[in-house]
This record gives sequence, structure tokens and C-alpha cells, in this order.
Amino acid sequence: MELLLRIILEKPFLIVTEMHAQQEVPNLYGREVRFDVFARDADGTEYNIEVQRSNEGAIPKRARFHASMLDTMSVEKGKSWKDFPPTMVIFITEGDVFGGNLPIYHAGRYIKEMNFQRFEDESDIIYVNASYQEDTPLGWLLHDFRCTDPAEMHYKLLADRANFFKTNEHGVSKMCRVMEEIEEKGIAKGVAKATRNIIQNFLAKQNLTYEEIAAGTNTTVEEVARIAKESGLAY
Repeated sequence: MELLLRIILEKPFLIVTEMHAQQEVPNLYGREVRFDVFARDADGTEYNIEVQRSNEGAIPKRARFHASMLDTMSVEKGKSWKDFPPTMVIFITEGDVFGGNLPIYHAGRYIKEMNFQRFEDESDIIYVNASYQEDTPLGWLLHDFRCTDPAEMHYKLLADRANFFKTNEHGVSKMCRVMEEIEEKGIAKGVAKATRNIIQNFLAKQNLTYEEIAAGTNTTVEEVARIAKESGLAY
């Protein structure tokens, strides 16, 4: 992650102090999100890095949502606005989302009436086009992202890690465990979503008490009440 951010941001001395894969961010009022990667650097900037194969999964409104959820993670009661950390959402896309035939796109806010002077909210969105592989440090990185043979990678750090997970007995075992955990989380999330849909259907009919719905869906009365309130179906 440190290598990736140093190259994309052109900050050769950037230090990553914290990183979590598959970071879940709850949302009491609507859709939750699971970041591919959440990271924080030594200067306090917080990052969400997403890898997207389809252009549909990387539309600007999704980047906007991810940026808002990064802010949600930083909100603490009584915290001063000036203490909010800078945030950055980085989408690494398999194709050229914007069609500009460029390796990287920087999106920020500007004030139109002031000759597009930057609006300093310290929230940035970057799109990295992995299909553009020029002879530059970023181009080499993007080549390595798409490369399946560690021997053909430019960056030794990435080659060594890829080789570890592909050929080393311990690496292969670790990768298998990770994939199993991701699959289990996906199944659990699907079951939870299905249960929520069933509860909402019962609530919409308004012919059962919260206690009866909880008993029928193997959940708690408190959970039924929470779903009812969030869905506007409370009675």
C-alpha cells in the first residue's frame, strides 16, 4: 500500500501507519459500505482504495458516497471541524472510465465564481486507469497490477509478494483462508439482507406485532423496531 500511494501521489517519502482490507463502515440511516482498503498515512490523511473491473462500479456518484463514508468514520461528538482529516478516495479501474486516454484523473472541488480557485475541503477523488501502461513509474505499477507472472513485474516488492501467494506453501494457504473468509462474509451479508427484506414485508402488512415478527425471523424485538424505524414502517 505504501508503494502504491507513493507512486500514485508522487510522494516518495509517504509512510502508511495503518491499513485494513475489507473495512466495513456501518450506516445507521441507509446503505453501508465495505472499503476494499482503508489506510492512513503519517500526516493523518485517510484513504479508501477501490479496485474496479467494470466502469459501472466506478461511477462518480459512488466515489462521492465513499468519500462521505470516509468522513462518517472521522465524525466524533464535539470534534472541531478544523480537526477533520484530509481524505482521498482512489479508484483503480480496469478500463478508462472517462475516455480521456490518460493514466490518472484528479477530481476536486472548485469555486466557479473565483476563476475555479480550489475549494479547500481537503477531500479528493482520484481515478487510476489501469489500461494505460506508459513507460513511467505509474505505468510500471499499472502493468504489475494486471500482470499474472511475478517474473515479468517491474517492482520487486510486488513480485515477491505475488510469488509468495502463488508458489509458497504458507502463502497459498494464507490466500485460501482469506478467500474463504471473504466468501463467508458475503454469504452472511446475503442472509442478513434476506432477513431484513422479510421483516420489512411483515412490517408493511402491519398484521403482526414486533414480537411475532422477531419470533418468526429468529431475531430480536429491538432489531425489528430498528428496521421499522429506518424503513419508515414503524407502527
